[in-house]
Amino acid sequence: MKRSHLLLLIPVMWILAGCPVAVDHPLGFPGKEKIDERLVGNWATADTSAEILSLRITKIDAYTLHAKVLQRGSMYAEEVDDFTGWCTELNGRQFMYFQDAADPKSGYYSYCYWFDGNNLVASDFSLKVGGVDAVVSTEAYRAEVQASMGFSDWLGTAFTYSKR
Repeated sequence: MKRSHLLLLIPVMWILAGCPVAVDHPLGFPGKEKIDERLVGNWATADTSAEILSLRITKIDAYTLHAKVLQRGSMYAEEVDDFTGWCTELNGRQFMYFQDAADPKSGYYSYCYWFDGNNLVASDFSLKVGGVDAVVSTEAYRAEVQASMGFSDWLGTAFTYSKR
């Protein structure tokens, strides 16, 4: 019986650890919001606990990014390394969100980001009010994130990337 409780705890711990979860709806409006050109470049982190150790972000057009994972971390869970990405803003915070470049029906991964000098800091975040179940549309996702931003612990683990 104790073993079954431990097995049930593993997915809960995964969620609480802040690992990004793919959702069915984008956080923003692809093709309608301009990208943040400061994101373009090769980025790497020295933090070996990061899911992505290095990546290249290129500009496809004024509204779309391409992200290529160059070096995976040990916790990287995706089977692909190429993503299409976009940017959006909520409550004065910047977000980038990505989808498998080869599968326009795949889920979206979203991150809050900011710059610390020349370094890019990217953080996953928690949906603190209704959780993933509340994400039934882009508008509902945005409302859930905005409501979650009211909690002091809404941001998860942040990783700092330097431009290479």
